[in-house]
Amino acid sequence: MKKTILTIGISLFVLLSFMDIMLLNDVNTSTIVGALILGVAQTLIVLIPIVIIILLVKMIKKRGTN
Repeated sequence: MKKTILTIGISLFVLLSFMDIMLLNDVNTSTIVGALILGVAQTLIVLIPIVIIILLVKMIKKRGTN
């Protein structure tokens, strides 16, 4: 499960950061760093509900088998 969450997180970070960098008009080092930080924030915003859903499904499966 940890590998799956890590893979999803890295994929989201790359996708969202690349999308933010592609939307920039003038490219400075500070704007690229800002886009990467924004990519981290967006990844956390998207990843937290996914992790919560995965944990809830696992909890429901454990209670269903008992």
